[in-house]
Amino acid sequence: MGCPKRAIVVLLSFLGFLVLFGFRTVFTMVMVYVIKDNDNDGVTLFKECTINGTDYDLQLDWSVSTSQYFNTAYFVGYVITQLPGGFLAVRFSATKIFGGSIFKSGSCFVTLAFTMKYSRIIVFVIRFIQGFVEGVCQPAMSSIVSAWAPKSERARIVGLSYSGLYLSTSLASVVTGAATCYVSWHAGLFIYGILGIILSLVWFAVVYDSPEKNPHLSEKEQTIFEREGSKIKIASADVAKNIPWKSILTSLPVWALLLTNVTRSWVFATIVMEIPQYFADVFGLNVATIGFLTSFPPVLMAVFIIFGGVLMDELIKKEKISTTVGRKLSICIGFGSEAAIIIVLGFVKSYTVASILLVIGEGFAGFGIAGYKVNPVDLAPQYASVLAGLVTSGVFGAIVSTAIAGALRQKNAESWQKILVITGSVHLFAVIIYAIFGSGKQQEWAQPAYEKLVTAKSERKQTTYESTNEPFPDTSSQNGCVGLHIFK
Repeated sequence: MGCPKRAIVVLLSFLGFLVLFGFRTVFTMVMVYVIKDNDNDGVTLFKECTINGTDYDLQLDWSVSTSQYFNTAYFVGYVITQLPGGFLAVRFSATKIFGGSIFKSGSCFVTLAFTMKYSRIIVFVIRFIQGFVEGVCQPAMSSIVSAWAPKSERARIVGLSYSGLYLSTSLASVVTGAATCYVSWHAGLFIYGILGIILSLVWFAVVYDSPEKNPHLSEKEQTIFEREGSKIKIASADVAKNIPWKSILTSLPVWALLLTNVTRSWVFATIVMEIPQYFADVFGLNVATIGFLTSFPPVLMAVFIIFGGVLMDELIKKEKISTTVGRKLSICIGFGSEAAIIIVLGFVKSYTVASILLVIGEGFAGFGIAGYKVNPVDLAPQYASVLAGLVTSGVFGAIVSTAIAGALRQKNAESWQKILVITGSVHLFAVIIYAIFGSGKQQEWAQPAYEKLVTAKSERKQTTYESTNEPFPDTSSQNGCVGLHIFK
């Protein structure tokens, strides 16, 4: 029968996030190397960079704060397209929006490799454009998940897809650290830019907006979607005209999730864009060593994202816990532990201990991500991309994070202690709020319009699907499809 088509969607989504979010780490690593203000000849686990003093070297007379301005430009562009991205993903093709984001950002990276050394203004503009085109990717993915994830596999499909986002830091750190030190200063930019362009072309060729639009879907997989996914795909075509904005904006579970995303974006920006600088400032490490050490935390995070998704799916499916309890356990245990470890990190005196703590903290974070990334689909399946666009607009937390880091950083351990304590504390506050107000239940304001759309569509098209009074049919007896064990 071949590989299940939803498994192909998951694989390419994983690779898409792997490259798309790898761009952030690549840029950060390149900045750590080329800015003269950084000492790239400190403690090292590897031989010194071989391109130093050659034609493949580049040293720019920029300050570290300049790099942080570039990061701010990126996140400003990113925030602007979050909410519009959610609406566009409902109204138009979510797969084309996601693939287009990868293609355009990859093209920006190739352009950056040619132009970075000429002007700070050029870099600033390109980083803004990159943020602008990447801002639509997560809302679009929520729409894709709504169409391609049966309810019984929802958390694991989200976990597998988004694990690429977090594993991206690991791969990009190693690749860029080595390429920058031993090939050329812009090798990482070329590698990732070209990979992004190639991957986007593959995505356009094989990924469809929904199961019903894929002509190669097997009968067995089609049956699964008819039982578990049909309502979402029917509703998604018409929902853009009747988005219940008032209900969404007055929903406490939505606001709890939004706050969680604000602080998660804050933490993620700190880990990806500031921690390499932390290792350089506090411990005097060179770029190759930093790339090596920062590659481990995302690996454990990706493992825990997948593990957490599968575990919660099984516990909820077997009715051991409710969806709400499952989401709260994931977020409170995962992000709560991460927040505590980040605070402790500010007081560490050894880069070895700091590296180990980062690995443990990001492993816990993976468990939290398995719960919070799927939450928009829990709350309102047919409005998932809109909700995701609203919630992920909380990425402005990343702007605040980079601004605070830029203001407090003084290239010493004391300044980084302040940065990390603030970061961990705000994250812990959001976890407490989610524990009180968060939910995994489909919201009442999402239900009536949903049933109305399904009924109207069924009457017009005379579909073969049977109507039920439940938001999702009982799937406890279905065995799934053949291909990958995780899609059972």
